[in-house]
Amino acid sequence: MRVVRGIKRSFWRGVAALLPALLTVIVLALGITSVHNYVGRYVNIAVQHVVHWASGIPLADVEAWYDRYWLGWLGVVVAVIGLCAVAYFVGTFLGAQIVRFFEASVMRLPILNRIYPGAKQVSEFFFSEHKVEFRRVVALQYPRQGLWSLGFVTGRSFRALSQRVGRDLLSVFVPTAPTPVTGFVITVPRDEVIDLPISVDEAFQYIISVGVIMPPAERLESLEVALLVEGEHEEDAAAEQAKHQDDVADAPDEANAPDETDVPDEAGETG
Repeated sequence: MRVVRGIKRSFWRGVAALLPALLTVIVLALGITSVHNYVGRYVNIAVQHVVHWASGIPLADVEAWYDRYWLGWLGVVVAVIGLCAVAYFVGTFLGAQIVRFFEASVMRLPILNRIYPGAKQVSEFFFSEHKVEFRRVVALQYPRQGLWSLGFVTGRSFRALSQRVGRDLLSVFVPTAPTPVTGFVITVPRDEVIDLPISVDEAFQYIISVGVIMPPAERLESLEVALLVEGEHEEDAAAEQAKHQDDVADAPDEANAPDETDVPDEAGETG
C-alpha cells in the first residue's frame, strides 16, 4: 500500500509540475491556429495570387511550391505584423477618429449595440493605460460574519461616509472565482480587514485556480506531512490490531490441545 501511495503521490506531483508548461503550449497553439484560420489563410491566398499575377507562374505551381517549402507560417507572420500595424494606427489621432465613427455605427445596430459595450469594457480593463491599482491584498468577512473572502484595497472610501460613521473606511474590490475581472466593490472599516503577506499576482492565481494554487509562503506543508504520518500510524495500528485478534482467535485451540506431560507413559505402566 505504501508503494502504491508513493507512486500516486509522485504521479500527481509530476502532473502539477508539467501542467503550467502544457497549458502555455496549448494556449499558444490555439492562438496561432486562430490567427492562421481567420487571417493567415487569407493572407497566404493573397500572396499566392500576387506572385501569380506578378510572375506569370501558374497558380497551381505557386500553391505546390507553398506546400513543398512549408510556407504556411508566412501568412501568420504577416497577419501578426499587420495586426500590430493596425493597433498602432488606431492609437493615433486619425485612428481614434475612425474608431469613434465605427463605434457610433455599431451602436445603431439592434443586436451589436448590446454586445459591443461589454466587450469594450473587458478590453479596456486589460489594456487601458489607467489601470486600477490594487494596493494591498486583504481578507475580510464577506458576505456574512464567519465567511472570509479575499479582496484588494483600491483606496480610501467616501469622506462623507467616513465622517458620518466616525470610522476610517476602505474601498475593497472582492473578485469572483474563477473570473476575477468581475466582482463587488464594498466599503469596509479599516480595522475589520486583515492584511495578507502575499502579492497581487499570487492572489489572482489563488482566485483563478479556485483555491488550488496556494502562495508558497502560505502552504501548510507541515500539516500535510503530519496528516500523512498520522495516516501511516493508523494503518500500522490497524495491522497490529488485526494480528492481535488472529492470535486471540488461535489461543483457545492451543489451550484445548492435550499436554504431552499429562499423557501417561504406557510403556512405563506396562513395565
